[in-house]
Amino acid sequence: MCIVNDWCREYANLYPKKAVSIGHPLSVIFLLVGTAFFFTLQVFYVAPDVHDGFMYKFFVISAIFTTYNILANLLACHRTSSAVKTLPKERQIPEPGKEHLWHYCDICQKLMPPRSWHCALCKCCILKRDHHCIFAATCIGHNNHRYFFWFTFYLAFGIFMSMLTLFVDVGRSVYLLHRMKAGFGNTVVTLSYLRYVFLILNIFALGFPALMLRFQVQILKFNSTYYQISSRLHDLGFRKNCQLIMGQRGLWTFISPSLKSPLLHDGTHWQNKQCF
Repeated sequence: MCIVNDWCREYANLYPKKAVSIGHPLSVIFLLVGTAFFFTLQVFYVAPDVHDGFMYKFFVISAIFTTYNILANLLACHRTSSAVKTLPKERQIPEPGKEHLWHYCDICQKLMPPRSWHCALCKCCILKRDHHCIFAATCIGHNNHRYFFWFTFYLAFGIFMSMLTLFVDVGRSVYLLHRMKAGFGNTVVTLSYLRYVFLILNIFALGFPALMLRFQVQILKFNSTYYQISSRLHDLGFRKNCQLIMGQRGLWTFISPSLKSPLLHDGTHWQNKQCF
């Protein structure tokens, strides 16, 4: 993930217009097509061979719930801005006596809150900027980090469950292949190989979301950001860290992005571990 993110950042700095006009749409299309492909494959072709009755219905409901959270969290991520300029005018300037905690942005030419940084693609400073997401076509920061975390979680979870189901299906197809090959010839062989191809594709598809989730779990655990992932400066304990990122309801926000969970503050003041 580090290599991909660094490469994307370098490309975005060199060709910002192309990154926005070409990179964003292609990334979103790729994600939507991939999600639709795996959902259709699992619900209509693989799962009916692996599950039946109640288990199949439970699988379908789980698949719908997971897919809903992938797409709804991605949409919420895109629609929720973490830009400093979204703050009320009076909150865009430091309180008296706290100017030393803010830093000057040479591009915006004004003081910015701690942990906020400028994004070349969004063309503004972002509150507690984590990174610029090409799939959400926006920056991940203080206001939408919750949605990005659950988007990443459900994307990795959905592909992982798809992989497990395909493992079972491939195992069964191998067994049936030896018993039915003589009677059905090349048709059975082709179907069996096709299952292998889907399984390998699924394994590769899991790699990137799993890496993203691994980083996001560490960020959640220590209340850090992607580019300062080793920092423990703002680590106030797991429960408080969850509330700072997810809002007052903490991990209960896994239910849906529409679940209201007000953030503890507006992103302009961050408590340090030493002061906690």
